[in-house]
Amino acid sequence: LNHYLMEAKRQNIALELLESERKYVINLSLILKIKATLQGPDVKRSTKERSFFPNSLRFLVQQHVDLLHALQERVLSWPRQGILGDIFLKLTNDENNFLDYYVAYLRDLPECISLIHVVILKEVEEEIKSDLYILFFHIVQRIPEYLIHLQNVLKFTEQEHPDYYLLLVCVQRLRVFISHYSLLFQCNEDLLIQKR
Repeated sequence: LNHYLMEAKRQNIALELLESERKYVINLSLILKIKATLQGPDVKRSTKERSFFPNSLRFLVQQHVDLLHALQERVLSWPRQGILGDIFLKLTNDENNFLDYYVAYLRDLPECISLIHVVILKEVEEEIKSDLYILFFHIVQRIPEYLIHLQNVLKFTEQEHPDYYLLLVCVQRLRVFISHYSLLFQCNEDLLIQKR
């Protein structure tokens, strides 16, 4: 029975991960919508609109749309021994730029925030600005969220399970990544909380 309970629990966590990815992709597309409205004629041409938004955003959107499709395909047809680790293994692989885009995002963000603070304040309602900060904040927190999701899946994965080792490696990679860039994460979180 215990074995079946663990499998059921894993499937639930996988569904939660899928749902959170779906919401995340919606948030990313909201940022692109705001970006499009800010590209309108109102914003002074002298400030290059591009610099309000980290360059890596459009790459991230593409990567997450792909990830969402991969998760949907996997989770909605969850077999008896469902596997998630391989998807994240591929994502966090050195050959893949997924984590690099996040580093680029974290590096660009402080400058974007200060530009938004100075320029958009006059041009657009306060509301849009705080929406943007909240959406930016979601992106800063996304990698740490994956770590939590995958740790949860791992908690309900028996060592003999084909997913066990894959998840273990993914969790390790994400931990290393987060601790390596902990200052960047911290700095951006502090900035966004303070601006909000």
